[in-house]
Amino acid sequence: MGSERQDRMKALGTRLRGLRTEAGLTGATLAQLAGVGQPTVSKVETGRMVPSVDVLGRLSRAADDSPADPR
Repeated sequence: MGSERQDRMKALGTRLRGLRTEAGLTGATLAQLAGVGQPTVSKVETGRMVPSVDVLGRLSRAADDSPADPR
């Protein structure tokens, strides 16, 4: 795998993790809301998996639709 592709995969994972943490979600909760397995969330966040467009959309919508932790 080329280093540019690896960099993009890691950047995508970092962005997803940021969305998830901003929403106050665990990886398991995000997975449940998106209808995917928790290992999928972990693999995407660590740059070990490129999600399909469908899965990426479900993950981002689930993170975006979750209310942030009101403190």
